Amino acid sequence: MTRWRAVAGGFALAACSEALVFAATGRVTLVGGLAGSALAGYLAGEEPAEGAWHGLMSAMAWGIVLIPGLVALSVVTDAPLPFPIEFLLPLLDTAGEATAAILLSASLPNVAAGALGSLTRRRDDTRGRSDEHAGRRPAEGEPEDAR
Repeated sequence: MTRWRAVAGGFALAACSEALVFAATGRVTLVGGLAGSALAGYLAGEEPAEGAWHGLMSAMAWGIVLIPGLVALSVVTDAPLPFPIEFLLPLLDTAGEATAAILLSASLPNVAAGALGSLTRRRDDTRGRSDEHAGRRPAEGEPEDAR
């Protein structure tokens, strides 16, 4: 089941970070989407598959806003293609190769980032549980509930 709050959190981080990068450099990258996907995966839970799904959902939601924005930007200004696509397209020969490269570069890294976000959540939760257990232990004869 999709956790829409996780997707919204990832979308918000992607939008804010891309806005900051664009304001600072005048360029658009796909790095904000990666950060948003990682956050979405972290918020989704400890399962890498859930993190991957939520990372992809966050990236696709961000892409729905980003792509028309890029088209408008390229019409109004001479904005270059987003990083890393600007470096991939000269290496490709056909429209099919270009389409596949764009779709894969805009989705697979986000899936991996979402899965890594979930694994980070798992590590944080495991570390938190071990910190709880490292605290005071009940004395001999004292019930375990008494702390």
